[in-house]
Amino acid sequence: MTFEPKRQEMLESESNYNGGDTTISLDVNQTLLRGSSLRNTEYIYGIVIYTGHESKIMKNSPNTRNKMSKIEKKTNMFILSLLGLELFLITFAATYSTIWNHTNYDNTNQYLGWTISESTIENSIILSFLVNLGSWLLIFVAFIPISLMVTLEIVKFFQAVFITWDATIFDEAKDMPAKVQSSNLNEELGQIEYIFSDKTGTLTQNVMEFKKMCIGPHY
Repeated sequence: MTFEPKRQEMLESESNYNGGDTTISLDVNQTLLRGSSLRNTEYIYGIVIYTGHESKIMKNSPNTRNKMSKIEKKTNMFILSLLGLELFLITFAATYSTIWNHTNYDNTNQYLGWTISESTIENSIILSFLVNLGSWLLIFVAFIPISLMVTLEIVKFFQAVFITWDATIFDEAKDMPAKVQSSNLNEELGQIEYIFSDKTGTLTQNVMEFKKMCIGPHY
């Protein structure tokens, strides 16, 4: 059995079945996709050619993407900017501190009380730089507002609860309140610019109400 590599579209398919001296050409009409139902026949003989991720249903399955609001995108950009600024300040402060310590070691050793020996401080600039780098890292550890993300998530959670409790958007016909599927998009509500609909029933709900009837001159 020879067949072409799996493609996402199944409009065309060329395969060959070699049975001894006989070669049978197969096309898309002899191909049964996953989930097909048999009718008007009791059984068939078949050969499985595509399985797992090569089946059509898996090929046509789009990759899920994370939905992020504009606030989340801007917040991530600000945090990355702060992280870059923090790394620059830590590196600059550690470099300047290392240079200053080596330059003023004799004058400051009396009251700073170095725990590292004099020979180590004078001969190992890299060790001194790493010590200062760790010290300034601990000083600037609160430079990035980690609690900001937690606060935003808590606010969005309570916003979702208030949306569920809102009586003005309660569906009386279905006796169902508003249901928040994702609290990450709360701030996007009311900012819709375009609506694409494939059929009118999506917007009109297929509800037909009698408005007016005209028979001759009478309404």
